[in-house]
Amino acid sequence: MESSEGYLKTLQRFGIKPGLERIRAMMQLAQNPHLTFPSVLIGGTNGKGSTVAFLSAILQASGLKIGVYTSPHLVTYRERFQINGRLISQERFDELLKWSKLLAEQVANQTPYGVPTEFEVLTAMAFQYFTKEKVDIAVVEVGLGGRWDATNILEPVVSVLTIVGLDHTDRLGPDHFTIAKDKLGIARPDRPLVTAEHKIGVLRLIEAHCTELHSRLVHVGTDVTWQMHSASEEGTEATFKTWRGKYKVKIGMLGTHQLANFGCALAVVELLRELGWEISDEVIFAGAQKTKCQGRLQLVCANDFRILLDGAHNPSGAAILARALRTIFRFNKLLLVIGILKDKDAIGIVSKLAPLSEKIFVAQPKTERALSAKSLAQICQPFGKPISLHETVEEAFSSAMAEAKTDDLICVTGSLYVVGEVLSFLSKEAVLRD
Repeated sequence: MESSEGYLKTLQRFGIKPGLERIRAMMQLAQNPHLTFPSVLIGGTNGKGSTVAFLSAILQASGLKIGVYTSPHLVTYRERFQINGRLISQERFDELLKWSKLLAEQVANQTPYGVPTEFEVLTAMAFQYFTKEKVDIAVVEVGLGGRWDATNILEPVVSVLTIVGLDHTDRLGPDHFTIAKDKLGIARPDRPLVTAEHKIGVLRLIEAHCTELHSRLVHVGTDVTWQMHSASEEGTEATFKTWRGKYKVKIGMLGTHQLANFGCALAVVELLRELGWEISDEVIFAGAQKTKCQGRLQLVCANDFRILLDGAHNPSGAAILARALRTIFRFNKLLLVIGILKDKDAIGIVSKLAPLSEKIFVAQPKTERALSAKSLAQICQPFGKPISLHETVEEAFSSAMAEAKTDDLICVTGSLYVVGEVLSFLSKEAVLRD
């Protein structure tokens, strides 16, 4: 069999046309494994990965067998498939890929729908994996948008729409309302939807959609509220109040923006409790504190240097990172290692982060979608900071490490591709510790 990554790279990442026909055809050939387990489907522009992490940690602490499907990965495709926090084995991954490849070839050859995309092949693998492993529930992250995303063939017991921002505008639409309509495709008739959206116009659109579907809307910010007590590099302490109870928690994931993400997860837990799932208060506290999520304000040390890894890949994500840098992180100088994809709002990202930096180390991630280092350097230039230009992420990061002092902070950002390359480098060098 050809190498896993070799085959996956031959597939079109987003497909030629929108639609669920290809993934539905694959699932029908496999006798619909996606309908054999309950699921929670989590979409949104920012925060969905963190919400998945919080929710799965709480459910796992309850003694349940939890399947988690996320995207993209940082180092290996296997990260996307987890059961109770453990990555799928390479052997099992290869077996499932071979199985999914056969389905994809049947759909390509025997239907008018065309060749399934990389994401559709991976999604089919995840659902088959969860079925065969008999998970109690799957927590699934939407890949892109909502309506036409391959994960949307699920029939979730609860859907979550974290917030709506301007990202993937070339595919989802030019404004918040158009993007929200696409993302609302994950809502289901007569089943609850949780959202942390706070923009009034978009929230009214969500409310109208839920009314039309006879779906209960749980709003994080109204139905779930919180009072923050403290925020630092050690975590955030807050008291949450829901329609069912009050919970004083310490959130291990860094950044005050995680309060809304934890609120989304807590809302889902409360809804599952109403449906008869046994989840104690104690596991909520444990899940809040133990949750980790790579590449989201992840603070690590390497050779006594402090490194902050955050895959902020749009202006709203960059704004969250900038706020955290100003309010909770302590450092003398900020050294910014950054690489951005060419289909992203590079100016919007850089404008949030460059003013905080002492020096910018510009890199080009290893993907054909990458913005060239030279182009990114030109975008950074107007901010008047010293710029160090590098052809690879590894070179940029190594250069930042060479210049850093122990009281400085190296911030790696702009794309999960960049974060993944640095994590891979650190792991290879065996200098990584949390």
